[in-house]
Amino acid sequence: MSKTYGVFCTKGGVGKSTTAANLGAILADMHQKVLLIDGDPQQSLSRWYPLSKTAPFGLTQLYKSASAEGCISSTVIDGLDIVLNDDPSKDPAIATFLRESFYNSFNLKKAIENLGDQYDYVIIDTQGSKGIIQETVLIASDVVLSPVQPNGLDAREFINGTLASYNQLIPKPGYPNMTGRVAPPPLRVLINMADRTTMTEGVVKQLRKRFDAEADHHITVLNTQIPDLKSYKEAFSAQSPVHRYERHRGGPTLSALQIMKKLVHELEPKLIDVSPSWKK
Repeated sequence: MSKTYGVFCTKGGVGKSTTAANLGAILADMHQKVLLIDGDPQQSLSRWYPLSKTAPFGLTQLYKSASAEGCISSTVIDGLDIVLNDDPSKDPAIATFLRESFYNSFNLKKAIENLGDQYDYVIIDTQGSKGIIQETVLIASDVVLSPVQPNGLDAREFINGTLASYNQLIPKPGYPNMTGRVAPPPLRVLINMADRTTMTEGVVKQLRKRFDAEADHHITVLNTQIPDLKSYKEAFSAQSPVHRYERHRGGPTLSALQIMKKLVHELEPKLIDVSPSWKK
């Protein structure tokens, strides 16, 4: 069975699509079979990499059929496939379908489960808001990865918005667990677009202080931080994974290749001896 990462934060502009695209690509270059699912109606992830094969269907059919059959397109990156978002925000067919029945909320999870061992990892991008589609992603996820920019506004939105949505997965005493889980999926906070200012240090310190004190450790702040570097924007413009785009860098800041390897190794220690490689 695959392991599913839901990239989720209720605030927009924090780098969810960037995280999903680059994490998926480096995992593929580490010889893992990866499926990206674009759950954001802005469709940024759907346009991130060129396609070598376009499927006849996309996300709408996946939700309605609880199956990914006919919905998986292939990118030009070996081992990296994607379910394209074909449900723009002006005509939200998926949200309408989900509201027809409570049980429809489990179709995304069922579709991923029906893939069996076809993929090692499934990574789902989401829109920066609260909504019924985001709830289905939380239900389907084995791990929730939440990018947070290190400033006071984003930290507050994480606590008041993202964390509040996440906590809805925890059943109240005496009530059944509707997600089928004993506990909510672990939530990993990824500090994104970090700089070397005292504000960044202060926000990270406060987040660690809050969540490191929790006994269940469902929520942890990752040690790896993604710096605020122009190479991430340039890589997107070049339609290239950032770890391929910036392999070397002078100065004290690690290159994008080094940073993305650190992130993968922290999330997936079993891959610590695996280095990415790709056709030039």
